[in-house]
Amino acid sequence: MKINFKSGNAVKGLTLVEILVALSVASLVMLPIILLFGVSEKVTYKSINEVVACNLALQKIEELKSRKFSDLRKIIEVDAPDPVEGPFKEVILPLELNGVWNSPGVEYARETRLSFYPFIDPDPTRPDFELQKRRIRIRVLVRFIEAASGQKKNEKTFELATILGDETLGAGLNASFPMNIGTP
Repeated sequence: MKINFKSGNAVKGLTLVEILVALSVASLVMLPIILLFGVSEKVTYKSINEVVACNLALQKIEELKSRKFSDLRKIIEVDAPDPVEGPFKEVILPLELNGVWNSPGVEYARETRLSFYPFIDPDPTRPDFELQKRRIRIRVLVRFIEAASGQKKNEKTFELATILGDETLGAGLNASFPMNIGTP
C-alpha cells in the first residue's frame, strides 16, 4: 500500500532568505579568522626585524668580548682628557651601516658604547680607583626603520648590554690593591 502526500504545488527546498541568512552567519564566523591572518603576518614581520636587531647586537658584543680587556680599557682611556685620571665618559664608537643587514623595507644601523662600570667616571681620590676601572659596560644599540608599504616609517631601537670583567681579576694579579678585610 502506497501513501502519497501531496500538498498542492509546493516544492521542498531552501528559500533565498534562508540562503542569505546562512551566508551572513558564516561570514560573521569567518571574518575574525580571516582578520587573524593579516595580524599574524604583521606580527611575524615585526618579530623578524627584532630578531635580526638582536643578532646584530649580540654579534658586536661577542666581537668585543673576544678582544683583550686592556684593549677595550685603552679605548675608554684614550678618549679622556687625561688617560690616567680622567674624567672618563661613555665612548661612542663610529656608527656602523651595512647594506647586507637590510631587508626589503627595513634599514639597520648599529651603535656601540663603552664605559667603566658601575661608575662611568671613577673617582681618582678613592683608594680603589684602579679596581673601579676593572669592569667595562658594553652597550649596543641597533636602530632600525620599518617602512611598510602605505604606512609611515617607524623607527625602533633595540638595546643589548653586558658587563665585561678584567680577565686578570681573580688570577692573583690584583694583589697590589689595599684590602680592608676584617677591619671594623
